[in-house]
Amino acid sequence: MNMSLSRRDFLKGATATALGLASAGLATGCSAVGSNSGDSSAGPEPQSTDSSSWRTPQDFSAQATEVGTYDVVVVGHGYAGVCAARELAEQGKKVALLERQKEDSYTAQGNETSAINSKLINKITKGNQYKDVDPVEYYQNFTAITGNQINPGLVMKYCQNMGENIDWYFDSLTEEDISTLTHTGSPSEGETWPHLLSNIGPIKFYPGTVSCYSPDCNQTKVQGYNRDKAKAAGAEFFFGIRGLQIVMENGAVAGVIAQDLSDNSYKKYTCKAVVIATGGFADNEEMLNDLMPDIAQNLTEGEEWKNAFGGSRFADPKAAEASQYQGDGIKMAYWAGAHIESIIAGMNAKHIQAPQSMNNLPQAVWVRSDGKRFQNEFYPVVEQRGVPNVYMPHDEDIYCIFDSDFPEYRQYTVPQHGMFSPTKDNIQSLKESMNTAYEKFKGIYVEKEGSNSEAQFGPFAPLEFIADDTLEGLARQLGFSDEAVDALLKQIERYNKYCEQGIDEEFGRHKEVLFPVKKAPFYAAKGNPGLGEVMCTCGGIITDADQNALDANFKPIPGLYVTGNDCGRRFGVEYVTPTPGISLSMAITLGRECGKSVAKYLDSVK
Repeated sequence: MNMSLSRRDFLKGATATALGLASAGLATGCSAVGSNSGDSSAGPEPQSTDSSSWRTPQDFSAQATEVGTYDVVVVGHGYAGVCAARELAEQGKKVALLERQKEDSYTAQGNETSAINSKLINKITKGNQYKDVDPVEYYQNFTAITGNQINPGLVMKYCQNMGENIDWYFDSLTEEDISTLTHTGSPSEGETWPHLLSNIGPIKFYPGTVSCYSPDCNQTKVQGYNRDKAKAAGAEFFFGIRGLQIVMENGAVAGVIAQDLSDNSYKKYTCKAVVIATGGFADNEEMLNDLMPDIAQNLTEGEEWKNAFGGSRFADPKAAEASQYQGDGIKMAYWAGAHIESIIAGMNAKHIQAPQSMNNLPQAVWVRSDGKRFQNEFYPVVEQRGVPNVYMPHDEDIYCIFDSDFPEYRQYTVPQHGMFSPTKDNIQSLKESMNTAYEKFKGIYVEKEGSNSEAQFGPFAPLEFIADDTLEGLARQLGFSDEAVDALLKQIERYNKYCEQGIDEEFGRHKEVLFPVKKAPFYAAKGNPGLGEVMCTCGGIITDADQNALDANFKPIPGLYVTGNDCGRRFGVEYVTPTPGISLSMAITLGRECGKSVAKYLDSVK
């Protein structure tokens, strides 16, 4: 199942980066006063009754040494930050970019970029496979998926500019670079995916994703190209520098105070505007508990925040503290008076967690230990399939039940985050896993050399199936009680009738993805739903459509701009993807658009 391996590759750099960064301790004895130097206000009033120490503004001005004057300082080198810096520099603005990672070990996170309406995607396929998508249609669909819980002007700006800005971001790639790229969401040359769905009910999906998994042209290299272009246009980059505080004067941005991690000294960068792009707060436990109550308040006894591999996120406090995802940007903006959204989206936060691939078996029938279904298994958006389980016991396994025709049903898929790609190899791997399960059931299995999947794949090992000639026998193997066995048999009987009539009367699963469980042998996979995994956070500060941060009264704060994963109201209450790679694509597209907005602001205050 190649999507699991891709996701592992997606995360390779994250752990190495976190462990390689030096932990930067804040100065002791810092005064707990507002950063609004020259204002009478001592800082923003807390927007939550739950007191958290991170909300207390810190003032580092007394320790800071002036190092230079700029038009704008960008805090954070990620996709959004480097694109904002490049755009501003190319418009002739004096730009400084601060990045807490070291230059010689800088690593970009992520690989897949939605490239809807770009020219690059068709260069990769060499067959003009992808057709342009109406931006308004894409926006309308995005609005429907998110329940209109988005910033409409900001998301429309993404939809209208995604193709052009993606091509701009990748414009330095050589033909050799392009030859290493692949695409996600539709078949490659020589493959056919007869059951790739464009929609499930009213929700539409759009293939067209650039994948940079090759070490010869990964996203670290592509970001480097953009950094070089920004430098050529005059931007200055400062690595090993952690942004800590925005200096405000007379209600407007006047500078940034940062910490040099090489010697823990403090530096002030005077400027008229700041772009916050530090990448969220996934490695700050206090902020997770405070700002993601829909997760924190629903963790049950024994549960904790997890990393993307399902392990304890804060088992190594030093590694977590060293991570760049400490919420520095959100702290800075909040201390300067910015408003925080009430619900912040998280990537994978409400997935059915363990085993990792289980949420990606929507073609099966899902039951709990009572033998009964409990939701629409193939709810269109993968990020939202796990939501019902948030409000059910987390210590009970979920069982995915399917029959011998599953290799056919498995090919019904949609292009979205974590999608299953029904390639010939993946379908063959599925058949082999099913065959192994059946041979084990019959007692004739002989382990083949080199088949230790756990050693080969680690936490992303393919699912192990259980097989039986009858549904009753399968339920007995799963440990169901007599009552639950009876309930399962009746449940599958009802479900098969729904498949025949094309109407799921229990949970509204759409007819195009109703697959019966009739043909023996039968199979099951099981896993615990879990809660608490957050791959990354996807929001925080409320902005207008120009990504200008808004204050407690929803009015723009002059000179303060927020983009990337620090910018709120882009995904609603949970990360959603009508195309794989929306997160990076939105950071790139809106990062550049943020640069344009800041340039206009700077022109207005000359």
